[in-house]
Amino acid sequence: MKEFLLGVVQGLTEFLPVSSSGHLSLFSKLFGLPQNLPLFAFLHLATFLVVLIFLWEDVWSIIIGLIKFDNSTWTLALKIIVASIPAGIAGVFFEKKIEEIFSSQMLIGIFFLVTAVALWLSDSFSGKKSLNDISYTDALIIGIFQAFAILPGISRSGFTLIGALLVGMNRTDAFRFSFLMSLPVTLAAGIFELKDVVFSTGVFSGFGGAFVAGLIALIVVRQLTISAHLKVFSLYLIIPSLLSFILK
Repeated sequence: MKEFLLGVVQGLTEFLPVSSSGHLSLFSKLFGLPQNLPLFAFLHLATFLVVLIFLWEDVWSIIIGLIKFDNSTWTLALKIIVASIPAGIAGVFFEKKIEEIFSSQMLIGIFFLVTAVALWLSDSFSGKKSLNDISYTDALIIGIFQAFAILPGISRSGFTLIGALLVGMNRTDAFRFSFLMSLPVTLAAGIFELKDVVFSTGVFSGFGGAFVAGLIALIVVRQLTISAHLKVFSLYLIIPSLLSFILK
């Protein structure tokens, strides 16, 4: 049951810009569970499937374009790869440091507040660039924003959306690029930790909970991104931040 609840938390907070890693750490503390990073990574595979299904038209278009050697499709794919590099580097070189941060609820509380401030400011940004208009430099900048999300309490979806809006993307394509670029990162993270997962009925129930909750959350965040109402999550983040300080 506890794994199922953690899965629901993962599914909701992976896409809502409130930091899934921070919430998993917080709820593990509340439930009296150890910080199970392999389980957290396995739950990411559930949300990977949600994005794959939700953006299947974009993904399928990219696959077909790559097969046909369409120049614009290959360019977009390369930009997604470029955007994924910073998070990959950060994950490899700072893995041990991140594990230490997971044990500090005080730091997680601070990072929740950082995300809250960023989301409050994000509704002021927007542009006209489409997926095909962004440069490789733009993609790298968005990728750097994503790299910060390896810190528990920093929202991956929130920071990549902010990065995309800052480089001038329109809100619809900022949403699309943010979650397209999440695919290689979440897949790699899930597969990398898969060898350390201790499988059980509870683990699979957590996977199912993460999948269903993630699908609901992705629908919500798309609407709020397009309508420029992400700051509602900024107000919410005060709650987990305070809880993190209390449970330190």
